[in-house]
Amino acid sequence: MLKKTILSSITILFLLFSLSVKGTASGSVVVDRVVAIVNDDIITMSDLQREEAQRAKNEGKQDEHRVLEDMIDRKLQMAAAKRAGLDVTDKELNEAVADIMKRNSMEAKLFDDALAKEGLTIEQYRSELREQMTLSRMFNKYVRTGLAVDEAEARAYYQKNIKAYSLPEEIRVRQIFLPLPEKAKRDQAAAVRAKAQAVYDRLVKGEDFVSLVRESSGGVTASQDGDLGFMQREQLIAEIEAAARPLKPGDISRPFQAAGGLNIIRLEEVRTPVKPYEKVKEEIMNTLYQQKVENTYRSWLQSLRSDSHIENRL
Repeated sequence: MLKKTILSSITILFLLFSLSVKGTASGSVVVDRVVAIVNDDIITMSDLQREEAQRAKNEGKQDEHRVLEDMIDRKLQMAAAKRAGLDVTDKELNEAVADIMKRNSMEAKLFDDALAKEGLTIEQYRSELREQMTLSRMFNKYVRTGLAVDEAEARAYYQKNIKAYSLPEEIRVRQIFLPLPEKAKRDQAAAVRAKAQAVYDRLVKGEDFVSLVRESSGGVTASQDGDLGFMQREQLIAEIEAAARPLKPGDISRPFQAAGGLNIIRLEEVRTPVKPYEKVKEEIMNTLYQQKVENTYRSWLQSLRSDSHIENRL
C-alpha cells in the first residue's frame, strides 16, 4: 500500500512537471512556473509575461513586481465579487459585447477581424471585458458609494493651500514723466535733465509725489496722477521694471530715460494676487474627491489582502 502511495505521488509530480514544460519550434523548452498564489488561484510566469506585453503596448515598459501586485489585486477583487454575487453573468456580458459592436457599427466578422489585429480572440476579449465589468462594479459598490466632498472641506483645503492658487507677483508704480524728444537740441535736453533732477531733489526733501506729478507731468500721466496701476513685472517697459526692481514700497528712483522722456517712479505697492475661491472651487472638489477615492480604494484592497492567503514568489 505504501509503495502504491509513493508511486502515485511520483506520477502526480511527473504530470505536474510535464504540464509546466512547453516545447518550442527549435526543440528547446521553456519552464513555466507559479509566481504567485492567491487563495486557491495561481498566477504563472506566462500569465505575468502576457500582462507585461499587453501593458507595454499602451504604457511602455512596466516594473515586473508592480505588474504582479496589480494582478494579485485583481484576483482578490474577482474572488470577492464571486462571493458577493456581483460577478458579471453571461447574459450581461453578451449584451455588453452586442452594445459595443452596435456603437462601432460592426458585424461579427468585422469585430473578430478588429480583435485579431490586436492579437485577441473573441474568447480572450470576452474574458477581459467580463473582468473589467466586474472590477468596475466592485469599485462602484465598495469604493465610490457614499463618497462626497462638502463645502467646508473645500474651503479648508483652499485656505491651507492658498499659495498653490497664487498668481504672479504684481507691482503698482506711480510715475513722473518729462518728455524728451530723440531729436531734441542739446540745450533742450539739458534743460529737461535739469528739471528732472530738480524734481527728484524736491522729492528727496519730502515733497508730495502726486503734487509734483500734477505740476511736472503732462498728458495721460498727469490725468491719472501718475498711477500706472497694478502690473506684472514683465508687463512693464523694461527700463521701468529695471528701475523698480531694487525699490521697496515708498522708495523713489533717480531720473532715468525711457519711452521718449525722463522718468521718476515711486514703488507704491507689491502684491501677490490669489485666484478667488469660487474660481477654483470645482478644481478643489475634484482633487479632494480623487484623494478620497484613492484612500478608500487602498484601504479596501488592504482589507482584502489581510483576509486572504497570498504568496508572492517572484
